[in-house]
Amino acid sequence: MSENELLDFCRHLYAKVGIKALSYEELSKQGALYYHLYRHGINQKKLVVRLGLQEQYIAYKATIPLMRKGRLSQRWTWEYIVKEASLVKNQMGMLPPAAWFQDNGHSSLVTSVYYLKHTWEDLRKELDDFEGSNFVESRNGLRWLSHPEAALSNFLYARGIQHKRGERYPDEYSQHSTAKYAFFDLHFLSSTGAWIDVEVWGDKPNGHAEAHYKIKRGHKEAYNESNPNFLGIHFRDCFNETTLANILEPYIGSIEAFQFDKPTDHLIHSTHWSNADELLEFCRHLITTMPDGKFPCEGWLRKRGKWKDRPGETYNTLSIYIKTWLGGIRNLRKLLDQSYVSTIEWDKESAISAYRKFYDEHGLTAGQARHMGKAGKEISPELVAEGTRIDNAVLKYAGGAAAVNKLLDIVIDRTRRWSRDSILEGFQTIISEWKMSPVQLLYEHKTGKTKFPEEIYKSASQLVGSVNQQFNGVKEVYEILGFEPSSRPRKRRTKRELNERS
Repeated sequence: MSENELLDFCRHLYAKVGIKALSYEELSKQGALYYHLYRHGINQKKLVVRLGLQEQYIAYKATIPLMRKGRLSQRWTWEYIVKEASLVKNQMGMLPPAAWFQDNGHSSLVTSVYYLKHTWEDLRKELDDFEGSNFVESRNGLRWLSHPEAALSNFLYARGIQHKRGERYPDEYSQHSTAKYAFFDLHFLSSTGAWIDVEVWGDKPNGHAEAHYKIKRGHKEAYNESNPNFLGIHFRDCFNETTLANILEPYIGSIEAFQFDKPTDHLIHSTHWSNADELLEFCRHLITTMPDGKFPCEGWLRKRGKWKDRPGETYNTLSIYIKTWLGGIRNLRKLLDQSYVSTIEWDKESAISAYRKFYDEHGLTAGQARHMGKAGKEISPELVAEGTRIDNAVLKYAGGAAAVNKLLDIVIDRTRRWSRDSILEGFQTIISEWKMSPVQLLYEHKTGKTKFPEEIYKSASQLVGSVNQQFNGVKEVYEILGFEPSSRPRKRRTKRELNERS
């Protein structure tokens, strides 16, 4: 018989008896059929593949008990896996991670889960148990194998981009790799309507040796080399909002985050939402252990300065994560509704320094800002709050504003009231003489790039400090004067020229 005739005969057997007819035992009962198949290079496994009945035969095989060491043994079906895993869950009170099963004589259960094209998360869903899970949940409710994957998911969710958990590589992948199977990490829908296959590259993920992972990654990169919809992202880039936006722009365009579920979401980069949720809970717990009920300063966390001898553990790592994930302690206090708590460790020196800096930057003292806020004048609430904190610190640690003004040689002109015309005239005078605005002049002087005569510096400080009394910021002054500071490069003046002008 020819090869095609043999295959047609086997199809007839399948149609008559069912999938059972393709087992080795049943084929052997058909006279010389198996001998002739073998002559053509077709064994039982290849026959099932040639007839396209692999899935049906695997399902049939799973129903047949195995004979091992003279006794029958249950095959690993999905139902049997769930049953065995349930026994462990009932015994331990939760379903342990897959590694626990491998370390405690149940590695065949883990192997069977993936052989049957399931995942460990599928088993957790079946048992409704996520207590022992190492998965990281993203804002849309999906569970991911790592924090970087959850960060990428949150970034996409915040921008309304459809995405899903990574699916299994095509079966042909095993021909390009030593692994029998693999999964992508994530898929998202691009602006062209194509699904993008994503791999989040690690360094030594899940404890694997670096050499082993390098081979694994190489196989995946080689397989996806001809895939126009493949994207590999290093795990660190998943935590950086700006970097991730640049990487994804060719696929989704430039989209600002707009989908916020929590009142604090806009204060935290979307890539840190999952991390921030856990970290915020710990910070709230830490507050309950503080005598004053306030979140401590960085010096307390790191045991530095006056806190170096405090009892208890050091929170260096926590301090780093607060900076990285939550934007620093000041932003954390906003998230915890403790904005009123100062992040500065006040003493005489820090109070005077803050007072000087405030005056230099805004052209008015901290007390003046405080009183302007009380009088309902045009001044930002943030500036009033900052001025109030500094004014209180000066009163407590440095003898009050009058003493500090005298120490710093700050003269308060309580008689002069700047009009719109006088402010415009003052700006125009400095722009004409120095080819820069008063704001630029203050910056150059404070950074040490150019030291101006003291009376010029004070005049510029007063001008800038008075702007908010009559205008909506210096931008309005620039528009009226037709001045564009960024478009007028200035020739640096020599010390001789400055001395001649002064």
